Amino acid sequence: MELQPKNLIIYVMSQIAEIMKPDGFQYLKSKSEITKKTNAFIFKIWPQSNRNNKGGETVEMIIHCSVSDNSDNTFFWGKTLAHLTTEQCELNWMKLFPNPNAKQYQHNWWELYPKEKYEKTLKSINEIIKLKLLPFFRRFENDLENFVVDVSENGFCAFGEEQVYDAGYNIPIEFILKYGTKNQLNIAFQNYYDRHQLDFVKTNMKKAVELLMEGKEVKNNGEKDYAEFIIKHELKLKW
Repeated sequence: MELQPKNLIIYVMSQIAEIMKPDGFQYLKSKSEITKKTNAFIFKIWPQSNRNNKGGETVEMIIHCSVSDNSDNTFFWGKTLAHLTTEQCELNWMKLFPNPNAKQYQHNWWELYPKEKYEKTLKSINEIIKLKLLPFFRRFENDLENFVVDVSENGFCAFGEEQVYDAGYNIPIEFILKYGTKNQLNIAFQNYYDRHQLDFVKTNMKKAVELLMEGKEVKNNGEKDYAEFIIKHELKLKW
């Protein structure tokens, strides 16, 4: 008898929890959530089922990961657990990452059915958790000072080897604000401006900051919030 999609996902999460247990993670079966709470942080991973799952036909899930403060009120980082790239997506990724020797990752559904896919998926998940996710989590606890430096320079790089400053990139403000310095905040914003792939983002940020400095209102500008933060914290960017 085949496990129903929900039960299969719960079982997979329990297997993943065994890999994470030596690092102090606990499996909360009622939430199908794997979590660890320290004096400063809460680390979590949890599944999201594909709404098209059907027992005996297809079972897929996404695994979400996050780090927040120990009250779970301030969100520092979040992402879906990434796949190693497959041959089908290799050409697309090569456009972004020209180094053919670097392992790169994508974010999409993990397949759990049939048995052959389940075994392959669980093996891949275990590899990524051991080699990427757990070392990333450990830096929050064991290497915080150096970690803040790296995050201000390159953002959070949990899976990829190189940060991509695209439309989906968010400056890790809350983390650097709490654990870093004003200079590191300045570096993070400067890198966002210098390295962003979209020229209009740079234009919008510069324009929004200039308007705010003149005491004028900023309208229809996607960089308004960042510009307000720059002014509030008196950051100095080079345009």
